[in-house]
Amino acid sequence: MKNIPFYIDGVNGGFMRVEGIIRLEKNRLYLEFQIKDAVIKAYKSPIKTHFLALEDIDAIETKVGWFRTRLWIHVQSGKILEAIPGNNLTQRVFSFKRAYRLALANMVSQLNLALSELKLKELDQKYRTS
Repeated sequence: MKNIPFYIDGVNGGFMRVEGIIRLEKNRLYLEFQIKDAVIKAYKSPIKTHFLALEDIDAIETKVGWFRTRLWIHVQSGKILEAIPGNNLTQRVFSFKRAYRLALANMVSQLNLALSELKLKELDQKYRTS
């Protein structure tokens, strides 16, 4: 799957910005990111890698704007997202530039399909055992 660049603004009161890439791998979302100083651009953190398992994702939403597209990822627990900087406990908002809108739409479509298949398997197992 293709890497799609993203950013998260407004971290630490707007003083920091997260920049990275996201892609869908087999059963998980692969995130590679770096935290940067948004004001004087003097600080860069080491590059971090984080994986989000599909089982941990509750829902995803997208909103298309004029210049950017946003992706909301909602999870079941705040522990899952603690490694990714953000302002909300159980969700993160990723922003994408307009040029990556088509690639993001393809990834979200595949992600929705994988989430649906996973939830159907869970329901099938639940009702088979009872």
